[in-house]
Formats: sequence, C-alpha cells, structure tokens
Amino acid sequence: MTTFWSTYISVLTIGSLIGLTWLLLATRKGQSNNTTDETMGHSFDGIEEYDNPLPKWWFWLFVGTLAFSVGYLILYPGLGNWKGILPGYSYLDNDKQTEFSNGQPGWTGVHEWEKEMAKADARFGPIFAKYAAMPVEEVAKDPQALKMGSRLF
Repeated sequence: MTTFWSTYISVLTIGSLIGLTWLLLATRKGQSNNTTDETMGHSFDGIEEYDNPLPKWWFWLFVGTLAFSVGYLILYPGLGNWKGILPGYSYLDNDKQTEFSNGQPGWTGVHEWEKEMAKADARFGPIFAKYAAMPVEEVAKDPQALKMGSRLF
C-alpha cells in the first residue's frame, strides 16, 4: 500500500473515532440526569418525544465500543501499513518473507487463505493423490476412503 493511501486510511479512521467521541460527549453535556415530562415540542400521530438523556448503560456501551476499537487498532492491522503489535501479521518464516500469489508481502485475508491452503495441501495432498490415482470402483471399496467420505458428508 502506498504512503498516501496508508495515511488516508489512518487519518480517516482516527478522525472518525475522535469525531464520534466528541459527538458522544457533546450531546451528553448540558443534559439533566433525571427524567422529565418535558417534550421536544413536536408530535406525530399524537406521540410526543420526551427530552430525556440517553440511558447510562447505553452511554457506557458506546464508551466501551470506542475503547475496544482503539485497542483493536493497536493490536491488529487496521491503520494503513500498521502491522499491529501482536505477532503473526508480518509472516516471517525462518527469517524469510513468505511469498504470495500477488507478490506482495504482509497480512491480507487472501494471504491468510493462501497460507491455510498451503498447510492443508502439505498435510492432505499425499492422501488425496493416492485416491486420485485409483479407479473409482477401488476408492468405493477402500475402508479409509469410506470413513473420510462419511465424515465429509
């Protein structure tokens, strides 16, 4: 990812978190802590909206969500080229960078899938190669193949 896009994503994400925090705290300021019978002054179909503050549990749920998002962005990749502080997102295996089909290093969902597929091919490839070389009639009689088929279906 280029520096421009990395900066753009980081500024947009951090700016959104700051803006949401400000909005949450600004709308909380000036409200009374008690419920009232005052209305907002408009009604629709005889239903009026009361001028009551947000419930405290809801406010703290928003605060907890914002705190969780900050922690998540620190631990995992989410801010442009930031790799996060948890290990496993640079894919350094034995001091060499893992090669992916698009030639790009680093963590992406596609790279994660490719890595899992490579592990599965290394583990199950010989088993499937054995059955691929056998005629279908022999595979249908093989007890290990039947056991594998019953687990799959």
